[in-house]
Amino acid sequence: MSADARRVEIDRNFDYFQRYVAEFMCSHAGEYALLKDRNVVGFFRTVREADNVGHQRYPDGIYSVQEVDDQPIDLGWFSRVAI
Repeated sequence: MSADARRVEIDRNFDYFQRYVAEFMCSHAGEYALLKDRNVVGFFRTVREADNVGHQRYPDGIYSVQEVDDQPIDLGWFSRVAI
């Protein structure tokens, strides 16, 4: 997959997360969402747990991990991709 295609996927996951974060806050505040293809794959107690599952399921590394917080911080590419 090209770098441009990866960037598009990462941006789409982040946009999806931003649209639904208020809904996720109701039952998953403080957890970490593993996202793939604009969907939540699961919620996890730690970022490490979410990243480990993402790495196992998606060896191409194209997935996102976001903390379920109503004040998400966008740190650019690094915050949206787990390598």
